[in-house]
Amino acid sequence: MNAQAATGTTPGRISNPMTGWVRFAAILLILAGAMNIIHGFTLLDHKHFVSNQLDFANFTFWGVVFLIGGVVQIGAGVAVFGRRLIGYQTGVVLAVIAIVMWFLMIFGAPFGAMIGIIVNLCILYGLTVGAMDANPTTILEAMG
Repeated sequence: MNAQAATGTTPGRISNPMTGWVRFAAILLILAGAMNIIHGFTLLDHKHFVSNQLDFANFTFWGVVFLIGGVVQIGAGVAVFGRRLIGYQTGVVLAVIAIVMWFLMIFGAPFGAMIGIIVNLCILYGLTVGAMDANPTTILEAMG
């Protein structure tokens, strides 16, 4: 009998039920990913909408970056809903990167940057502290 059959758990999966914070963070990850995809398409196809507000040298590059980031955020949100550890880890890394990026944009778009920072702080809290509310040993066991 192998370890998976003996314990009834799969490596890389979190077996305890999802807390409200984790569910909220997964929803926010998917919504943030969708908004980044929309922003990426806007930068690629309709540069004149944002050329007065932003001072990027190459809108095509940033459009592709936002598209890729949005797809990865949606994937991380779906993985969190599927109780995959990689979703938690990717979500935390993306939230930290997004907080730094929004902080750098705070003088160009202060209201949007504050919303971006708050949303990503909620994601970060939900995937770290909020995930530990139910049973901290389960997440630590899934990590190896």
